Amino acid sequence: MKNIIIAISSLLIGLGITIFSIISIKSYNEKMASYVETTAIVVGYNYSTDDEGDELAAIIAEYKVERETYRINSSSYSTSTKALGTKVKVKYNPKDPSDAIFVDDKSSFFVLFMGLLFTGIGIYALIKISKNEI
Repeated sequence: MKNIIIAISSLLIGLGITIFSIISIKSYNEKMASYVETTAIVVGYNYSTDDEGDELAAIIAEYKVERETYRINSSSYSTSTKALGTKVKVKYNPKDPSDAIFVDDKSSFFVLFMGLLFTGIGIYALIKISKNEI
């Protein structure tokens, strides 16, 4: 019984993560198609630490639209960083320039992979359970 609960939990968590990431990827692709591209400059970082105590950084960049400066914060943390002053591509909403995305943000694809992995583990476990192999 415990194995069935674990398998179903893995399957449901995986499906939830997969659905969330597909919606995120769809939204990102729609924005990529309709937003205007510009160059932003890395001006800083938001810092965090992982479970092992390693320092992680998320980019803070600024870009200008019609002499107004806007700031975008990355939601992806990494151990490798770009130097301050580095140029990065962003796309902004022409109707609301404060709404922007990083052009090379692939974090949703990693989340999709994790969702599919959990879903696959859940399906595999349920198949094994149904054959009385677990």
